[in-house]
Amino acid sequence: MADKVVSAEEQLETLNSDQLALRGKHEKGLYLWNITMTVLHLVQACACLAIGSTSASLKQFKLPLTTTFAVWTTGYPVPTLVTRGLIPFVQVTSAFSFLSAFFHLLVLIFWARYVSQIRRGINEFRWYEYSLSSSLMIFLISLLFGIYDIITLVNIFCINACMNYFGLLTEKMNPPNRTHTDFIAFWYGSFAGIVPWVSIFAYIGGVSSSSIPSFVWAILFVYLFFFLTFPINMYLQYYRVGWWADRYYPGSGYYFGERVYQVLSLFSKSLLLWLVVGGANQPNAYVVK
Repeated sequence: MADKVVSAEEQLETLNSDQLALRGKHEKGLYLWNITMTVLHLVQACACLAIGSTSASLKQFKLPLTTTFAVWTTGYPVPTLVTRGLIPFVQVTSAFSFLSAFFHLLVLIFWARYVSQIRRGINEFRWYEYSLSSSLMIFLISLLFGIYDIITLVNIFCINACMNYFGLLTEKMNPPNRTHTDFIAFWYGSFAGIVPWVSIFAYIGGVSSSSIPSFVWAILFVYLFFFLTFPINMYLQYYRVGWWADRYYPGSGYYFGERVYQVLSLFSKSLLLWLVVGGANQPNAYVVK
């Protein structure tokens, strides 16, 4: 027999006045939280863009985008490498913080929709933002380790985006009033999330580690650390462990997990942003001062 799913309206009726008041307080806190996140992401993005556009060394920090096609001039295909353009790395890095600020602002504009979703254990705004911002982050990290082919980079971007769409699907499949947690979409998303890292580590194995600047290693391992904390938060949220348990009202653990997501997003983006700015401003294999 299929599990009985209680509607959002029916769930609301199960909350007493104290629970409703506490949930309202938490939602007000989330509103202020989103204002803070909008400002913090936006200020850092503007600062990064300004520094990257005015510093001589940072303006020189550009990485190529290439394509390789077969040319049949000798009776058999000969790979031909063509550089299609250069990416101003630091300026583009600011884009993922701009994206975060933009989506937090969207939450504030469409607050009623956001609250309606949060009460049902869903946040489409988060997953659509991650599908763009985290995909851009892994795109840029791939560039640092020598993946310059446009087609490969687009594939990495898209499969990372799919990982986040599986995260959204996991939320849609597991409402707060569920009697069983279905994690199949989570595992599909985990598979998608591993693929870009396999590509990056394959490229690392092809070069001498001593030729890679220390700030690039720092970016890799800092981002990898935070990358792993997101599914951990999701797991704790869905299995209602500790602070993630519904201790105050049905779905209260999801509200806590929502704040954790926002903190992780802020810290991961901030650290990556300033590691790029600080590292690229030092003499290294990419920039010679």
